[in-house]
Formats: sequence, C-alpha cells, structure tokens
Amino acid sequence: MDTKLKNIKYSLAVKAIVFIIMLASILAFAGTCIFYGYYYDELNNKTYYYSTEFQWDYAHLVHNAVELATQLKNEDHIKASGQDNESIREKIDRLDRIMDHLSETVNFKYYIRNTKTEEFFSNLSATEEEDAIALLKEQPSGVHFDRLHTVDSFPMNRDIQEMLDNTPYEVYAAVVEPLQPGDEFYTDYVTYTKVNALAHYIPPAIISSLLLLTLSFTYLCIVSGRKEKNGEIQLTFIDRLYTDIHLLLVFIAALFSIMLVREFSYLEDKFFIFTGSAVLAIDAVIGLSFIFSMIRQIKSRQLLKNSMIYQLLTALRNWLKVLFNGKLFKPIVIILLIAYGGVNGILFSVFANYYGGGARFISAVMLLALNIFVVYFTAKSLFSLSHIMNTTKEISAGNLNHVSDTSKVSPVFSGFFEDILNIQAGLKKAVMEAVKGERMKADLITNVSHDLKTPLTSIITYVDLLKKEDLNNEKADEFVGVLEEKSSRLKQLIEDLVEASKASSGNLRVEPEKIDLHELVLQAYGEYEEKFHSVGLNVRISECEERVFIYADGKYMWRIVENLMSNVIKYSLNHSRVYIDIKKSYNYGQLTIKNISAAPLDISPEQLTQRFVRGDTARTTEGSGLGLSIAESLTRLQSGEFNIQIDGDLFKTILEIPLWKNTD
Repeated sequence: MDTKLKNIKYSLAVKAIVFIIMLASILAFAGTCIFYGYYYDELNNKTYYYSTEFQWDYAHLVHNAVELATQLKNEDHIKASGQDNESIREKIDRLDRIMDHLSETVNFKYYIRNTKTEEFFSNLSATEEEDAIALLKEQPSGVHFDRLHTVDSFPMNRDIQEMLDNTPYEVYAAVVEPLQPGDEFYTDYVTYTKVNALAHYIPPAIISSLLLLTLSFTYLCIVSGRKEKNGEIQLTFIDRLYTDIHLLLVFIAALFSIMLVREFSYLEDKFFIFTGSAVLAIDAVIGLSFIFSMIRQIKSRQLLKNSMIYQLLTALRNWLKVLFNGKLFKPIVIILLIAYGGVNGILFSVFANYYGGGARFISAVMLLALNIFVVYFTAKSLFSLSHIMNTTKEISAGNLNHVSDTSKVSPVFSGFFEDILNIQAGLKKAVMEAVKGERMKADLITNVSHDLKTPLTSIITYVDLLKKEDLNNEKADEFVGVLEEKSSRLKQLIEDLVEASKASSGNLRVEPEKIDLHELVLQAYGEYEEKFHSVGLNVRISECEERVFIYADGKYMWRIVENLMSNVIKYSLNHSRVYIDIKKSYNYGQLTIKNISAAPLDISPEQLTQRFVRGDTARTTEGSGLGLSIAESLTRLQSGEFNIQIDGDLFKTILEIPLWKNTD
C-alpha cells in the first residue's frame, strides 16, 4: 500500500493535473504582468485627471481652443488676413479640423476672453456663461492661462504660451464634473475606474501564480520521464526529434507567434487579449514540452547524442573510417588518385626547379600529356554518365523499349550500365507478363461467360415452360420457384461479370452529355423506394443550392447510381438512416452516400472494390461482389474518382464526376 501511495505522484493523471496547473499559473502570471503593463498609467495614478492619456487629450483640446480664439477665429477673419491663397486654404482646413475636434467633445468646456474688447469664445451654455470663470475654476482639472499666468506642468504649455504672448486674451478651461457620456473622457474615465478597482488584486495574483509555477515546475522536473520512484527513464515520441532541430522549431514558433501578435495588435482590446492569450497558451505548451524533453534526455544521458550535428559528425567519422579501410571505394580508384596527384607534384616540381637542359622540357611535355589524358578520360566518363542518366530517365518514364548504345559507355561505368539494362529487361518482362495475365483473364471471363449463357438460357426457358405446366404438386411448384430465382441470379451474375470485364479493360464507348446529378439520383431513388422501405431504411437526400450538372454518359451514370443504391439495400443495417449528399467539389460534381453496415467491416476499402469481394464475409446476402467494382471502373472510364471510406460500421462512398462546362 505504501509503495502504491509513493508511486501516485508518478502517475500520468497527477502529472497531467500538475501540468495544467503550471500552464494556468504561467497564463495567470503572464496575463497579470501584461495587464499591469498595459494599464500601468491607470494603476499608478491617484485620480483619472493625473493619467497621461487624459493630460494629453485635454492639452490638445486646450491648444485647439486657444488657436481658434486667438489666431483662426472664423473663415472671414482668415480670408481678410491678406495671406496667399495656399496659406488661406491651409488655415481654413485647420479651422475645420479644430471645429470638428471641439464639437466631438461633451465634457470639455472653455471660456476665452479678450480683456480689451470683452470679446469671448466659449462652448458653455447660456446659463453657464453668467459665471463661467467660477464654474471652470472649481473643477479638479481647471486651468488658467494668459500672457502673465501659465501652468508649467501642463503638456503643450510652451505652445499655448507662445500664442498668448503680447495678446490681451485670458483662457479658462476644464473637464466639467460629473462626466457625461458621449466623448473619450467619459469612456476613459469608466475604464480607469474599472481598472483601478483591480489594483489591489495584482500583487497577490503575481505572487501566487509565481509560487504555483515554481512548485509545479519543480515537481515535473523531478518526476518527468519516470513512472515510479527510481524507475527507468521513459522517453516519449517527441524525444525522438533531434535536439537541435527541436530547438530550431521552437525558435521558429516563437518568431511566428511574435509576428502573429503584431498582426493582431491593431484589433480591439478584447479580441487582442483573446488572440494573445491563445498564442501565449500554445507557446507555453510548446516551450514546456521542449524543456521537459530536454530534461528527460539529460536524465537518460542522450542530450548530445540525440542531436543532428552529433549524428552527422558520427556519420562523417564512420565514413572516414570506411574510406581509409578501403570499403567505400575500389582500391584501384584510390591508388589512381594518389598516383595522379603524386606524379603531377613530381613533374611540376621538376619543371619549377630546373631552369635549363632537357629535364625542364621533358617534364613540361609529360605534365601536359598527363593532364590532357586525364581530362579526356574524365570527360569521356562524364559523357558516359550523361548517357546512362538519359537511359535511366527514359526507363523511369515508362519507355521500356528504349534502345541504348553500349559503345558510348566508358569501361568505368560499364558494370553499372549493365545493371540498369538488366533492370529494364526485368521490368519489361514483368509488364509483359502482367499484360498477358490481364488479357488472359479478360478472355477467360468473356469465353466462360459466353459458354455459360447458352445452357443457362436453356435452363431459364425450361423453367418458364415448367411454370406453365399444371404440375398439381406443391413441392414441385416450390422447386420450380427456387430454380427460377437461382437461374435469374446466375444470369445477372454473368452479365455483371461481363460488364465488369469490359469496364475494367476500357472497352466501352463513352458518350458524355449534360446530366443533372440531382435528378438522376431522385429517379434512381424512385426506382428503389419500395425496397428501401421494405428494409426500414430512412433515406435523407440533400443538395447544394445551385444545380449540379455533370459531363458524363447517362447510361453508365445510371448503372453506377443503381449499383450504389442496390449495395446500400443489400448491406445496410435495417431500420437505419442513409444519407445522400450532392454538391460541387472543385471541378467535380460530388455524390456521397453514407450508410451503416449490418455486418462488421473487417476489410480495407481497397479490397471492397475488387471483384467478388463483399463486405458480408459470411456471404449470406444476395450480392455478387461486383457492384462496387463495376461502379469504380465506370467512374474511372468517365475521368471521375471513386473512393470508399470506412469508419467502424459507417460505410461511405464518394463519387466525383467532372462538371459540365457551358462553352456557349
């Protein structure tokens, strides 16, 4: 019991729970830090009016109001300034922008007065103007400017002061409380209030998440790779990745995440937080899986060995060993290379060190002759290699009758070339035997079918005659009925066999036309509706909004759909549903039929399309095993695709036929 309790901490369930806790603590820690950084200004100011965002928004509005009152005033004033047309147009545009900006605010109020002329500019209501200065002064954000008074801590103070120098204007402005909905000040104030209420939760959240992260990470480092205390290190599938490749993939994932977050940084806050959290969670899983993979490999002492660089260096070392042991190249090649280098070195040394006599001349001639011979020999070998490559290309393309000239091949590659020619001969022989076998199979089916038809026709005729006779024997009538049923089934089997042989060999003439796939399926369903009801099958037919017209042969398409319907009736589980979907897929019209098999499908989809193969391995149904084979062959004959998918007892047939294209 004690041993079991000790090993509980090494169980997969406990590891999974701790991993989830660690992942949650990472997300909590990161989310809290991001939240703190994102709302740093709101969390570190006592009131909303001290926040940086408020100060700058407020300063811009004050600056606009002062510029409007002291410089721009109105359009007539600008036009009467005597400036050039370009300057006047720019100032009018500036006037319009300022007017729009000021009109968008609800809570910002200003009162600007000319102390000489008593002219004033204000956006206060009539009742507020009676005591405008008192109202603005009593606000927490109220400011007062004139040529003698300034607010040093106010943003854009210098620009405002420059506009008021040597003027009789005095400025009073404020954001009036209580704030009313309708502008950015109210929205920002609501955000500030909500965020500031969470300020006292941030330190405990950071400390607790960091503590949980440390504890869970330490625990997983200890138990990672072990199923019991002091047990062997168990590596997972992810540990099979080379460590350096794994590191590179993690680095690429990190770069991709950064790029992704930058792309989503322009979204609204809630969408950015959602996408950022999702990316962070995925990155955390990737990073943690990498860290614990490295820990497991360190524990198993294969961190360095499981790197691609180490493997390459090991392979290079082994290759060099084999090379110097003479197992990679033929000894004659190594000897020739060494001899060539040695002779070249000796001749060049003689040529370089002897300045007179016949030795210098002879060494020069020999050096030139040797290199000409080597160049010629190498060039011939390369041309031979080119000829071999062309031959190989022809064979790989399926041209097994390609004739090659062996005289063009250098003796160096003659053995290699003979091996390729032997492969060509072997492939040619195999293809001829396969073609011969297929031809014999087709001929056998045709001849046997023809030979069976004659006696079968006689049997069917005599059965019909017996049915017309008054046998007055109940047992005899029963036997005649069995003979009629079995002979009809045998006749159908022979006809299916002949058709399957013709379809697979391609010996059928295709006359494609425009066909409404939905109408075709409905007609086929109408033919089989009673049979569907007799076995309790509920057929659901769905189609896309627009009609699907295919380019196919009508009689072959009818046979395909008929075979598929018959297959569903024979092999479906009684009182189940059958789904028939019609839609477009790229350049194909797609017909999908899904049904539940009555018998277990312990067979691959590829085998089901072979002749005489049936999903009912007990062969208790009336099928011949040719229906799907015929359907597949007729589909391929019309340039279509025929696929079968099996998922448990779910049997799914997917038929794709090229769409009809209007060329008018």
